[in-house]
Amino acid sequence: MSASPTVYVISGASRGIGFAITSLLAQRDNVLIFAGARDPANSAQLKALAEKTGKVVPVKLESADEDDAAALATLVEEKAGHVDYVIANAGIAEDFGVPVFSLPAASFTKQFTVNTIGPLVLLQRLYPLLIKSSAPRFFVVSSVAGSTSFAATAPFILSAYSVSKAAVTNLVAHIAREGEKNNLTATLVHPGTVTSDMGKAALKGMGIPEGVEVPGFPALTPDESAAALVKIFDEAKRETHNGKFLSYDGSEIRW
Repeated sequence: MSASPTVYVISGASRGIGFAITSLLAQRDNVLIFAGARDPANSAQLKALAEKTGKVVPVKLESADEDDAAALATLVEEKAGHVDYVIANAGIAEDFGVPVFSLPAASFTKQFTVNTIGPLVLLQRLYPLLIKSSAPRFFVVSSVAGSTSFAATAPFILSAYSVSKAAVTNLVAHIAREGEKNNLTATLVHPGTVTSDMGKAALKGMGIPEGVEVPGFPALTPDESAAALVKIFDEAKRETHNGKFLSYDGSEIRW
């Protein structure tokens, strides 16, 4: 009798870092990956990966959508009965370079909904299945911009994005503390400065030409970032990782 597969749920899995993580995990034996995307039916590369490996289940998942998250939880329960890793990767980064004094409140609301409420809704719906795992793990792919220490001296203008990431940082602190009784490990990870479509758009918004590396922020491809993050996912333990905010290289980021 074969062992049950290691079960992953990943949001924002159709492109960028999310797709790179999904692709890397799909190379492993005995895994089942539920890959959330806003429009999986039209994600050619995600569909191709699912067909090629037989280990990836594309699922409609709009960030912070209660109905999508509930349907995902039902599907996971039917196909796997539990989940071992929940990776909240979906996010948006908008209005870089716009001063906080003139940035519409709607920008804050939009980015807070996706970047903070999105991970919360995902975890809440999957939590009963996650704590069935012998080692339940929850990760939020966040950003160093969510560090208040960083925001105080940041060389960029990115207030709405930074505030939304700071909020999810605080959220994970609560999750880490309250999840202790169920052996949950909850960790924030910073993926680095990634040359994904979103990363390029953010740099453009800050007036940084494509291909120009920002001092102190080395550029990583989505595959490079994914490899570093998956290493953290694999190594994560309650004793060493719970409630931590880690960079892709494993170093700890000040909150």
